[in-house]
Amino acid sequence: MEKYTKSYTITSYECDSTRKLRLRTIFNFFQDLADDHANEMGLGYHECIKRGIGWIGGAYHVEFLDLPKWEDKITLDTWPSGKTAATGIRDFQMKDAMGNPIINATSQWVLVDLNRMRPVPIVKHLGEYDSVEDRAFESCFQNINAIERVDFEKCVTVRYDDIDLYKHVNNAVYPTLIYDGLPPEFVQQYQLKELQIIFKKPALITDEICIKTQIEDNRTIHQLFNKTGEVEFARIQVLWK
Repeated sequence: MEKYTKSYTITSYECDSTRKLRLRTIFNFFQDLADDHANEMGLGYHECIKRGIGWIGGAYHVEFLDLPKWEDKITLDTWPSGKTAATGIRDFQMKDAMGNPIINATSQWVLVDLNRMRPVPIVKHLGEYDSVEDRAFESCFQNINAIERVDFEKCVTVRYDDIDLYKHVNNAVYPTLIYDGLPPEFVQQYQLKELQIIFKKPALITDEICIKTQIEDNRTIHQLFNKTGEVEFARIQVLWK
């Protein structure tokens, strides 16, 4: 098993107003690379669908050392770095043109029976799953504490463009909602240092997502609920610099 590598040149439409790579694009890159590698391994979307199973995102933990800018050339590596009974661990490392790491990430994916939407054993359904003994970023995907107060709140309507192949809001959408859940002056003052997200329940096209945020100096905690507050979609913790 070798790491899977892909090169990118950052385009203008992948950047924000500061000419740096958008957070949503970073997570799209992760998914793009993971899909390509899983297909190469024979464990991708089409093969899993034949077996009635699928990978559902459980968590991400990302360290931002720097962010690439418009026209920068980067490489992105990915590899399965471990597994539990029903979850696969996949790591990512983004490097600049000189080969220096600028983003390290690890992610946890749950293998589920698509009919029952229940976790199933990897060994039983994907016995050929292999891994590389290397970590881009060490994380035990620990729980994120619930907020104790709401310092800022905003609700956004799910857009048709947010929906993925499974008819859920795509995983890459949720992290970007931290910007909606913060005062504009905070976002303009700070940059990302570390982000941890735990996915709870997928949002649908009919949902409205309400972001409730607690701000503690350079740390923010975000809980994403439906409009009534009865369903929690995701929980995010961010360290800023």
